[in-house]
Amino acid sequence: MTDRTLSTDDLERLRQEREEADHRYNDALTALNRSLREIPELPNPPPSIDTSRLDDLKSLLDHPPQPTYSTGWRGWIQRLIRPVLGPILTRQHEIDGKVLHNLVEHDAALTRTGHAIEALLTRLKEDLEARHTFEFWVAAWAQQVTPYVDTKDRHATGLIRRINENPVRAVERTIGLMQQRQLAMKRQLEQVATPPLPTGAPAPAGPPRTPVTVDPSGIDAFKYVGFKEAFHGSEGEIRRRLAGYCGRFEGVSDVLDVGCGRGEFLSMLHEQGISARGLDTNPEMVAVCVGRGLDVKHADAVSYLDALADATLGGLIATQVVEHFRSDYLLQFLELAFHKLRPGAPIILETLNVDSWSAFFGPYLRDLTHERPIPPETLHYLVEASGFQRVELQYSSPADPEAKLLPVDIPAPASHEFGQLTETFNVNVEKLNALLFTFLDYTVIAHKL
Repeated sequence: MTDRTLSTDDLERLRQEREEADHRYNDALTALNRSLREIPELPNPPPSIDTSRLDDLKSLLDHPPQPTYSTGWRGWIQRLIRPVLGPILTRQHEIDGKVLHNLVEHDAALTRTGHAIEALLTRLKEDLEARHTFEFWVAAWAQQVTPYVDTKDRHATGLIRRINENPVRAVERTIGLMQQRQLAMKRQLEQVATPPLPTGAPAPAGPPRTPVTVDPSGIDAFKYVGFKEAFHGSEGEIRRRLAGYCGRFEGVSDVLDVGCGRGEFLSMLHEQGISARGLDTNPEMVAVCVGRGLDVKHADAVSYLDALADATLGGLIATQVVEHFRSDYLLQFLELAFHKLRPGAPIILETLNVDSWSAFFGPYLRDLTHERPIPPETLHYLVEASGFQRVELQYSSPADPEAKLLPVDIPAPASHEFGQLTETFNVNVEKLNALLFTFLDYTVIAHKL
């Protein structure tokens, strides 16, 4: 019978929470659409001032008409009053000149003001158009956030339901586990029933064994040593990251570290008095470990395990290794590991969490020796299907919090509609952060019972 992690009440509660969130998001999106405004009609700039009349006045003042006198008594009268009116006319000419000067300066000021108003209206129109475009794309983006996140949710939900909730798959999974345990019991019975061969006796004839394929690294050995130094962390960082696994091997002997690298974890086990050995396909890594006095062999995991007697190992660990295996090689590795471990022995498999986009598009794709991504649910199932029990799934190496998307913090006062929009935006930011910046590594821990 398949254990259900969620009850009917839990599912109903989750459904109601989702519907309420959908309603809030739709209301906020409607308010956002209603808040979009068309670009207002702006007034035209003031027309240019006609300065032709001022030019005429200036011409008259610069070239005043010269006095002329008539003949006869009219001329005599004109000459008589000219000295009286002359100062008055001169004063009036000065006043007219000052008035014209002020008119010219005022005209220049009005012209500059008109140009400034025209430039201001042009800039205002451009800003309003840019704001309208930005608001349009904000609304379009908000409309796409929910479908984008929902596709991820539907994909993950479909996988989970297909693996765990489908009755047919649950039955198939149970049958597979029963078959695996049956094969393990058969192998143990054959070992008990078959007497040991005398020393030097030839091996009995039988079908040829399938040759084991060595897992190549694909990169020059010395180059990969430099690669690990550059990207996998210093020895101190590796020791701190692996320190939590030491307690899993307390009281255990004959631990095998598959893909031991520079031997950090082997050294930690030896410091705690736990006997351990390692193996690696990179000869340069092996040379580094041997130089430190560690028991490390140059071999691939499947070949090495295949040559061991059953129930030889007290524990097995492989950190950042299984992602380098092909699918068929991984299945062979888990099968042999189950038979080579003693009853009660732990197995620890740490690898990159490819469900985290930061891990997949960063550390996973960066390493050219990675063969294929292994999602957490997949490795959990394969370990369980290989006969191991008490399978645990742990996540580690949280993503850099500084890289996460930031929520929006709008200070009060803000309208109710804008507050709903902000709340919905922040909920979607949390969903995206869960996809982009979750834990970078995960570990499957199990035991052979």
